[in-house]
Amino acid sequence: MDMGAEELYESLKRGEGIRENLIALKRELKEGGAREALLGEVQGDFGLLEGFLSHEDPKVRKNAALVLGSLGQEGHAALLFEAYRQEEKLFVKSSYLSAMAGLDISPCREGLKQRLKELEAYQPKEEEEKHIREELAALRKLLLTGKGQGRHKFQGYDGTYDILLTTGRLYQKVTADQLKGGKAVLLKSGVRIITSHIKPILAIPTYRELLFFLDVKKISGAAKEAARALVESSLLDLLAKAHQSEGPFYFRLGVQSRMLLSQRSKLAKECAFAIEQESGHRLCNSTSDYELEIRLVETGDGTFLPLVKLFTFEENRFAYRKCSVAASIRPEQAALAARLAKPYMKEGAQVLDPFCGVGTMLVERDRLCPAKYLYGLDIYGPAIDGAKENARLAGKEIYYIHRDFFTFQHEYLFDEIITNMPDRGREAKGREEQDRLYGCFFEKAGSLLKGKGKVIMYSNEKNFVKKQLRIRKDFTLLQEYAMDEKGNYHLFIIEKKEQTP
Repeated sequence: MDMGAEELYESLKRGEGIRENLIALKRELKEGGAREALLGEVQGDFGLLEGFLSHEDPKVRKNAALVLGSLGQEGHAALLFEAYRQEEKLFVKSSYLSAMAGLDISPCREGLKQRLKELEAYQPKEEEEKHIREELAALRKLLLTGKGQGRHKFQGYDGTYDILLTTGRLYQKVTADQLKGGKAVLLKSGVRIITSHIKPILAIPTYRELLFFLDVKKISGAAKEAARALVESSLLDLLAKAHQSEGPFYFRLGVQSRMLLSQRSKLAKECAFAIEQESGHRLCNSTSDYELEIRLVETGDGTFLPLVKLFTFEENRFAYRKCSVAASIRPEQAALAARLAKPYMKEGAQVLDPFCGVGTMLVERDRLCPAKYLYGLDIYGPAIDGAKENARLAGKEIYYIHRDFFTFQHEYLFDEIITNMPDRGREAKGREEQDRLYGCFFEKAGSLLKGKGKVIMYSNEKNFVKKQLRIRKDFTLLQEYAMDEKGNYHLFIIEKKEQTP
């Protein structure tokens, strides 16, 4: 039977199983209520736990530090720092730093900064590298706490850049047609363009990511060789030109590869550390508080194409979308759907989204083709609240109603229904529900649409849509688009037939 925090502490007082009981106590403290229970047991006397910081067993020291850190007592920051400073075992040192997270480290900050400088200047032996890497990461995370991202701000809007706008393999041309200036080249993954007009590109809504090419086409999969090639490439020049400011840049390294996860992780960690060393710490690895991502994409011959994603832009293309829910469509996908459907829209239309979520489909539709009236329905109250806030930020007048579509009544008919259909899973019961949902949808849509009114439907249930179109003679399919490479999602443009007298 597992012991609680009080029992574990009593065992420690008796000197029983110190290492094992500290590990168990550390685990207990992650559970709710254990911290308060232990503090009540200790009654302000932390001498026992503090004494373990000088224990002969390094794993006892490590776990004692983490237990003390979990208790959140401000006076322990200086104690933990002193133990950290005196610690000789490299594998233990990062645990002291983790224990200090959440404590007031201001009395220790200068000492921590000095240790960071020492580590950055140190060339570790091969067997030390893993532990030095962990300590560096923990030090930076601790020193950056509360400072947040954005130490550098993108200012190079007048520069010329070789960029990739990722789009997937189906609709590169939709994004390419929105580019002005520069020659666009369509690739499998998107659109490549060399441009000196990057600011207008940042407003294009249909690409997924904006990535920068470097002047090295391929690099090897050996961590140190890859790091050297990256540092000797145009990477540092790109960062300096685009930001016109000094100080280290904080990055994360991502690897897209057919390798096993463990192999990818090993390559990413070793290469990131080598980049720090090769760049003289002008580039610093940080897994949570980074300004750029260096992405290594494996090619067919086993080498890697390096690409760079910056997080220093002011991202405004979807600035209105402050609220979202789990089922929300990605805004760039909603923008793509609206652009594909535009030939079937009309300005000044009366538009309804019966499953509006946070309103992304309606906003993107209206940005492209202004409507006269926009209505959104949803049975999920928090989504409606988010939709109202998003519409306010977008400067759109949209009438959002917390109501079930299938009981909704309106005094006039609509020109258009546009929606991202609910996804209720693919289990047997879920599929039966989906079948009924689509039948009820077409029945209700028929009662709310004018003759020749359009349904613009984003759905992952192609078969149910086609079934309804076979059954119902009052709707006809005008156009269908596969929206992803696997064919899971489709966009349907459907017209309600005009009734004959």
